[in-house]
Order: sequence, then structure tokens, then C-alpha cells
Amino acid sequence: MSEGVKSAERVLAIFEVFEGERRPMRISELVKRLEIPQSSTSTLMKTLVAKGLVEFDPDMRTFCPSVRLAFLGNWVLGANDGLAQIQSLVQRLSSETGETVLVGAQNGLHLQYLLVMVSPHAVRFALRPGSMRPLHRTGLGLMLMTTKEDGEVGRMIRRHNSEVEADQPIVREADVIEAVREARSLGYCETANLATPGAGVIATLLPLPVEGRHLAIGLGAPLDRIRSRRDELRMLLRNEVIAFGNASDPFNDLEGAITGVP
Repeated sequence: MSEGVKSAERVLAIFEVFEGERRPMRISELVKRLEIPQSSTSTLMKTLVAKGLVEFDPDMRTFCPSVRLAFLGNWVLGANDGLAQIQSLVQRLSSETGETVLVGAQNGLHLQYLLVMVSPHAVRFALRPGSMRPLHRTGLGLMLMTTKEDGEVGRMIRRHNSEVEADQPIVREADVIEAVREARSLGYCETANLATPGAGVIATLLPLPVEGRHLAIGLGAPLDRIRSRRDELRMLLRNEVIAFGNASDPFNDLEGAITGVP
């Protein structure tokens, strides 16, 4: 691996640590979490401070991502306040449902969780922002796959199977395409035991103002709560997504079935 690639990966890892911790941090804390030499970490942080992407507090000896960083990618969301709008949507859903709210985007063959607001319940569905899972193994990922033609979905699964570790099961292409077709038809999907045993997710698409771009959003909870509150959770999710940017109704049929891809 070249030094340039290694440095780029370390910079991304630094920002993922900040996303997970959501507080100013000292060099020693970053070194511990990143497991990279202190000299390398110090050099990277000095560069990021010089570029205005990170702020340094000389009194507390802490670093924190700058406001400039928060605005760099906002254009992708189609508005200067796009991120704030999505965060407000997540907060409302969290308050209305009391369940974990998930927002994710496609990253290659994976679904990457961008925002996670964890439920206050003692028994809850929990993930760290930045974590990734195969698209076909998540409700949010299946929804993002609905924006693609069946042929492209098939190619993605074949590529996944060609790259999967030897001890991992091969995924049946037909099963994934069937699950994607169902989710495409309904405008949402409900998954059970798909990536996390004993947990379920109700997910749908979150269209962005930039043409052709989508995020996926969902509610995650233990299966007993998902099943007992299914209609209520679907309607709350539907109503909030419709209100978001005056989107059209994403739920074409509220009598959908539970999806599980082996």
C-alpha cells in the first residue's frame, strides 16, 4: 500500500472516530482508537488543522472537526441545509417512535450507516455510524437496490459472491432479486433476522433534491416491538418521509410482507 493511500485511509478513520465519539479528543485518545503511531497521528492532525478541517484547542490540547468540514459535502444533499433537514427528520422519528432511526447510503456493494439515533429502550437495535454491511443483508440496502434494474442487481450479487470469503455462504441471486422486486412494488420493506438475529427493520427510500440521488431510512427494533407496532411505525415513517421535501408517497401498498434473504 502506498503512503498516499495509507494516509488517506487514516484521515478517513480519524473522522469516523470523531463521528462515533462526537466530542473533542486528544492525540493520545486518537492514537489508542486508531492503533497507529503517535508521530503519524500528530502529523495528520497538524495538516488537517492547517487546511481548516479540524480545530485545535491549545488550552485543552484537544482536536475537533471544524464547521467548514460540515459544509463540504452539503451540496450532495441538494441544499445548504440538507444535512440539518435530515438530522431534524431523524430526531422527529426518534421522538415519535422511541425506536432506533437509521440513515444509510450505498458504498460499493455495501450499505454504510451515515446517521444512527439509538432508541432509549434498554433492549434496542444499535449500530455505529460508519459501519457497513452488504446491501442485500440490510433493509436499507434492499431499498437502495430498488432504484436499479434487475440485471444490475444480479450483477452486484454475482460480484459479491465472487469476492466473498471462503467460509461465507453464497447468496442466491434469484432470492435477492425477488426481495428487491417486492420492496420496489411496495415502496418499503420490512426485514426480520436479516443481519441481526432477533431484530427487524422497516425501511424506505429518502429521495434527495439532487436528481437520481437517494438515501435509505428505517426504524430498527427487536422483533416483538416491530411486530406489535408494525402499522404504527410504518405510518409514522411514511408520513415523515412524505413531509421531507414534499416527497411523493413512498408506500404503494401498506399490506406488504416481511422480507428475509437467506
